[in-house]
Amino acid sequence: MGRRKEQVEDGVVKTEPHLYKAFGSNRDNFANSLLMTRKMHDKKYSRYKQKEILAQKLSISFHPEDNDRLTYEQAYKIAEDFAREFFWSKGYEVLFAVHTDTAHTHVHFLVSNCNVKDGKSFRRGPAELKEMCRYFGEQCREYGLTHSYRDSYYVKDKDRERQNFAEYQMKKRDKLSFREEIKVLLRNAMNRPKNKTLQDVIDYAKKYYLMDVRLRGNTISYALKYRTDKKGKPMAVRESRLGARFTVAGITEYLKKKEKSRY
Repeated sequence: MGRRKEQVEDGVVKTEPHLYKAFGSNRDNFANSLLMTRKMHDKKYSRYKQKEILAQKLSISFHPEDNDRLTYEQAYKIAEDFAREFFWSKGYEVLFAVHTDTAHTHVHFLVSNCNVKDGKSFRRGPAELKEMCRYFGEQCREYGLTHSYRDSYYVKDKDRERQNFAEYQMKKRDKLSFREEIKVLLRNAMNRPKNKTLQDVIDYAKKYYLMDVRLRGNTISYALKYRTDKKGKPMAVRESRLGARFTVAGITEYLKKKEKSRY
């Protein structure tokens, strides 16, 4: 879910400590909790046998048009309500995490395949998925976001599963345009709990992302030392080319909204 040991060691952080949660168990001991639930209902519970489905994977993704107005904390609250409504209220332990490493905000869920109350397996058919989609859309509307509707629900990209974590991350990063990479890095910096001011974000981006950030009055520009143009010079972009979220005013407003949403 973005906090595994190998992920941290590879330097890829997909979520933050305040953006993932579990219902029915300790979030950092989720796997063991699933095994205990299965044992309680006399079901097979070895984590090493691949044919045994211990948990189902689902995800929700917000509309790209909401990138510059949706905070990670809002996504967390929407996901929390969603997880409680469709999984935990029906007796299924669930772990969810808001991912912050891509240009668009999305949430992953791991749902136990064994009901706490009666041991039944988790089922999700077209009718259930449509209901989830409708409910998620209404949640988005309540937050002033886009109500998007999907007519397909299953990801068939099996190649992704065959790649190790580092290989997939590198391949995915190569697909990002320069501007999108800047946005992803800035979102991560803005999302850090300890970053509460514009200067905090700038300092963090410089230290951890080797980003050259130049602040002149009420304008700001960004450059990455390892992304160069044809002449070998670092590529740079002004705030106005990235969208309102990444201007001086936009970052400041986002940080204020982030702090308010915590209380």
